[in-house]
Amino acid sequence: TFEPFVKVSDVACSGDCFALQGGFRAFIDLQGLAIDRSATSTKGNVYVAWHDSRRVQFPDLASPTGFYGYADAVVSVSSNGGANWSAPVRMNQNVEPLANGRGTDQYMPGIAVDKTGRVEACFYHRRLDPKNFFFDRFCALSTDGGQTWADARQTRSSSPSIHATDTFINPFYMGDYDGMASDFTNINKGFVGAF
Repeated sequence: TFEPFVKVSDVACSGDCFALQGGFRAFIDLQGLAIDRSATSTKGNVYVAWHDSRRVQFPDLASPTGFYGYADAVVSVSSNGGANWSAPVRMNQNVEPLANGRGTDQYMPGIAVDKTGRVEACFYHRRLDPKNFFFDRFCALSTDGGQTWADARQTRSSSPSIHATDTFINPFYMGDYDGMASDFTNINKGFVGAF
């Protein structure tokens, strides 16, 4: 049996509500949920991460919604088993909106908690390209139960958004299956990220 549904948060769709600029499919956010199994004061916290465009939206006549929503990587936390959730906290630390009123996308966060109670989320990040096309991989770390975050670049060079190169599987896939993990046996600290 399951308890009744509990709403974590409203979600503002990103991009044009189907894809982000450059072709990343964004309407399906297959991202993260993590549970703190540490022996610290945050033991039992539940973290839900997703991308959301509530902060920066820009008019876009080519979009079916009439706007382009610039994605941020966000997280909500429950300290009582999912009965109540915190307001979403932005994990990426880039300054937005840009001078032109637009933004950059930070999207598809995976999240995990290690044996010391540190929470880490990794996601695609376009802060280094004000034209919002090239992307990097960034990871953000929280040592206070998801209240504050510091992010850092993990890739050495930016990559272009190139999709539709595999017509046999699906020409729209790019970046759907990212993940974060920690050692749930609590023997080792640290994280493994896959993208």
